[in-house]
Amino acid sequence: MSRLLALLGLFSVVLTAVFSEEMEIVVTASRVKEDSRSAPAYVRVIPEEDIQKGDTVLDALRALPDIAIRGSSPGKEYISMGGFGENGFGRTLILIDGRPVNRADMASVNWRAIPLDRVERIEVVKGPMSSQYGDQAIAGTVNIITKDPDGFEAWVRADITLNLTNRQAAGVAFGGEKFRGETGFRREDLKPSRDRSDSRTIMTNLKLGMTAGAFDIGMGGFFSLGDYQLPGGLSEAQYNDNPDQAVNQDDEVSEVTWEANLNPTAEFSQLSLSIPFSWRRVDSAVDMTSWTSYNNTVLDDLRTTLQADSTLFAGDSVVLVPVGGIDANWSKINVDSYADKDRTTLNSSESAGRYDIAAWFRTKALIGEKWAADAGIRISVYEISAGNDSVMYTPFVYDAGASWLPDEKWTVSFRYGRVFRYPMLDEQASYYGFGPSGINTDLRPETGHHVTSSLEFHSKGFSTALAPYFIAMNDEIAYNPLTFQNDNIGNTYHYGAVLSGGWRGSVIGVEASYSYDAASFKETWETVPLVPAHTLFGRFSVKPVKSLEISTDARFTSSYYKGSDNDNTQGTVDGRVGWDARIDWRPVDGLTVYAKAVNLLDNRTPTVVYYSSWTGESWYPSDGREFDFGAIWQY
Repeated sequence: MSRLLALLGLFSVVLTAVFSEEMEIVVTASRVKEDSRSAPAYVRVIPEEDIQKGDTVLDALRALPDIAIRGSSPGKEYISMGGFGENGFGRTLILIDGRPVNRADMASVNWRAIPLDRVERIEVVKGPMSSQYGDQAIAGTVNIITKDPDGFEAWVRADITLNLTNRQAAGVAFGGEKFRGETGFRREDLKPSRDRSDSRTIMTNLKLGMTAGAFDIGMGGFFSLGDYQLPGGLSEAQYNDNPDQAVNQDDEVSEVTWEANLNPTAEFSQLSLSIPFSWRRVDSAVDMTSWTSYNNTVLDDLRTTLQADSTLFAGDSVVLVPVGGIDANWSKINVDSYADKDRTTLNSSESAGRYDIAAWFRTKALIGEKWAADAGIRISVYEISAGNDSVMYTPFVYDAGASWLPDEKWTVSFRYGRVFRYPMLDEQASYYGFGPSGINTDLRPETGHHVTSSLEFHSKGFSTALAPYFIAMNDEIAYNPLTFQNDNIGNTYHYGAVLSGGWRGSVIGVEASYSYDAASFKETWETVPLVPAHTLFGRFSVKPVKSLEISTDARFTSSYYKGSDNDNTQGTVDGRVGWDARIDWRPVDGLTVYAKAVNLLDNRTPTVVYYSSWTGESWYPSDGREFDFGAIWQY
């Protein structure tokens, strides 16, 4: 902490004119703490007050129109940035306190297993992050920052909907000069309007920490138990007849997740060291009765990092912040496939592993009063193995960025970077009994170039920003129904821009944002499926008295081509409008009682529709209208 205060004090001297307003500290863009305006990247921060109004982190991310949120059921939701379609979640890296949590297989982050009450802010970086974080950071990163306890804290949350969906959460925390700790519990029982879409989750966590002089050590554990039903995709006729029906009456998944982490750090006058470790196990039982497929899977992930950063002087007006380290990741999945739901007859037992190690280095420079720049490189060695086969890759990526701060209100940034993504385990290897067995040695990693820039203005509650981007990808990967495996479907272009503006006063708040996302195949110029070109978001809030807030928001998403329709011959899915409203009443300090309506228009248009020449179309309706009533108490 002493080193951070010294560094921020130094920033205030070097950039006296720029930092006349309160600084907002972020950590995602450079893997070190820095002022958001001096970060040579387009960084947006979602504050705690907005996060706490949602049921999951996804609810907060819906306010950013360039983040596409798709899902086939409440337990199968994912996000995508940068105009990516199929498996778009594999091109946006999700972090919790700087620790990557993307899975090694073709499954999204379990958003409902992130404890909402301890999230302090969410940092969203739009731009190339591969040299900082490696695999999957193509379009950008979403870093979920949790709170450090300050004194004694306690919280209780509960809500219920007219459909009898209900959630409860409670916890306590303590933070002192030397010791800190927290524990929490959360239960969620979802009962969406569509048949066979129920989802249940129970989770608990424990965090402990100790500070002794220049040394600090934190440790934590997490456990969740959940299950969710899979209603299946409807035909278009079934969807139009009754979007609430289910075609799969017995498909479901149960999942147990264990996590543990250890984070020792040391901070000296000019040097900081950290060696975080994390382990995660996801134990799943997948019953796909509609396919006569019953699998037990165990996925283990082990990560560690050795990171060092320092602060150096290079003359009277230049400050250098070098940071570098070594990242090591190990993942292994074991899959047992059975002939029956009772698991009495074992058909096969397969496994696959992924191992990678990377060395990375970057330097940030604060130059005079109005300039900041950084550059970085990353060299990786990656191997995926299954059975007696294996493939190895050695990607080398780099990036550079700069920001110009002409005065205390304006910020201009630019960033260019090489990006890459390894194939996910079940993209490269077949271990579920479908398609060719073993490793697909013809499948190549995705590589590309990403350029992004931003122009931002902030003044006394008003803000506006424009952020265009361009991504040129080589060897993009998608499932090929003709070969029954994942193939490099070709080279793609992704380009667009985000335009946003807003004003938050003591009584009225208004914000609006628009995202244009275009994605096409380089060879044919056909549109990449599942990518809507236009998304708009707007929110209005009013506080007639200090204890009462009324707000409403709407999000419009334009039409898109159906998944796997790379030739654009199967027509498009209509756009949709989601409209929500909410009332918050705070009768006493620390207590909020609320009522909200979700999807007031009862628009069931799917965010995901897939096409297959073998099986036809699969429509996954959005959830229907819902009314929710709840209370939050915090001490």
